[in-house]
Amino acid sequence: MKNLLISGILGVLLLSSCNKFLQESPRSAIPVSAYFSSVQEATSAVNWLYNKSDGPGNFLAINGSLYDGTGNFTLDNFSGMVNDVVAQNPAVRYYTTLTQTADNQDSYLDGFWSGFYSSIASANSIIANVGASSNISANDKAPLLAAARFFRALDYYYLVRMWGAVPLILNPYTSVKNVNAPRTSVDSVYNAIVNDLTWAKDSGNLADKPMGSNGNLISKGTVECVLAEVYLTMAGYPLQKGQPAYQNALVTAQALLGSSGGYGLFQSSGNVTAFDKFRLTNYDQGSAYLYFLEFNSAIQQSAFPEYTLPNTFPNPIPNTSLKVQYTLVTNPWVPSTQLLNMYDSANDIRRHDHQYYASNFSYINNSGTLTTINFPTPLPYIWYDSTALFSTAASGKYLSVYRMDDVYLIAAEAANALGQDPAPYLQPILDRAYINPPAIPSDQTGRRNLILAERYRELAMEGHFWFDMVRTKLYPDVGNNHQVTFSDFIGHNNGRGQNFSEKDLLLPLPITEMQRDPNLRPQNPGY
Repeated sequence: MKNLLISGILGVLLLSSCNKFLQESPRSAIPVSAYFSSVQEATSAVNWLYNKSDGPGNFLAINGSLYDGTGNFTLDNFSGMVNDVVAQNPAVRYYTTLTQTADNQDSYLDGFWSGFYSSIASANSIIANVGASSNISANDKAPLLAAARFFRALDYYYLVRMWGAVPLILNPYTSVKNVNAPRTSVDSVYNAIVNDLTWAKDSGNLADKPMGSNGNLISKGTVECVLAEVYLTMAGYPLQKGQPAYQNALVTAQALLGSSGGYGLFQSSGNVTAFDKFRLTNYDQGSAYLYFLEFNSAIQQSAFPEYTLPNTFPNPIPNTSLKVQYTLVTNPWVPSTQLLNMYDSANDIRRHDHQYYASNFSYINNSGTLTTINFPTPLPYIWYDSTALFSTAASGKYLSVYRMDDVYLIAAEAANALGQDPAPYLQPILDRAYINPPAIPSDQTGRRNLILAERYRELAMEGHFWFDMVRTKLYPDVGNNHQVTFSDFIGHNNGRGQNFSEKDLLLPLPITEMQRDPNLRPQNPGY
């Protein structure tokens, strides 16, 4: 819990020691208690929560080498839906064979654990100090507190899904007393998540518009989307809250779908398909995006274009002036055969070449002839940025985390689980994705299978595979004509010759953290 300790009591130590011995305010550092004296200072603190050094940004953006990819990549690899064919970190490779242990994951997972709790410590400090500030009006406080509560909830949402019961710390540390926090029940952690998101939704005075229309700040729609998914997760494992949670998920999703704030699915226009728009930077602030990580080609670049060309890509390209400007291109996120077989490559537009995936690169050579370089396997195309790859080596393409497509699928799954017709929510996804949309089955299990399969197809590069498997305890099986059914996750083959066990539903707690905090014991089952 080192980051919690450092972030939480640094200001206190500065204040107490300096005042006690110097009897004057420190000039080289601003104590926490003195910092939140204006909206500008509070806003600056809140803006830090959007960064990529801690919390969700640390997990979703690059963590480690380009060969290892992100935390999301590791869980996708764990699920068997994706292959990291180049991982240099042994900790990442162990997930391929389901041989992860507390020992071989310690330093790797400790980076994520510490990052989430560092973000939580920052949010706790903001919530306590902004809430207590007499210099900031209630109207100005609300969206600042809402953002801090949102990020604290999102941090805990990742923590509880990855590790189960975790320490629930909702106040800033003001001393070294009681720094070793015990684990809190999964149910209590989810209740805290719901409380934070509900407060942000109802009392946060957040703009009701897409994130890109809100100055790249979270909006009411951002909060509603995550809250709806949290309820959906609570309906499944391990809590199994069932129908009341499905009802909450549906109502929350419906509120967002019924908003007049300008949210909407991307649609095809002219020669530009809806799925082209996910890739093109001029749609980064579009109506579909509810939460994204912002990149800037001049300040903090995205490395994701480097994942879209094979390691064997010729550089420079023969008989042309084209040359990849990056030092390397590499493939830590390669769709498995199982995932690719879920798509009907003729009927499903997402599987058409150069939509979600690309199997080749074409160019005009110096002789004026169209030339094609075929890839060994299809690679993600949504992250492809030709300007960055062949000109600047600097991409500002935003990274989608949550979008309206997810909201429609949440509503569809919840409605079906409640015995209601999911078609109003599922049909818009099908109509856009297929040349000839498949019929929605008449039976509840058949509908569930189609909805879950569409989550795999539609949200493929946004880190949902493993979390969906854990909350449903179901694994996809692809049959003839790309039909997808689901069977038990426990005991299912991961596509590489190993079978999932109960142990794999959670990750091992970092040993380093358990040594610092004995109250974290016992270790998760099986580790």
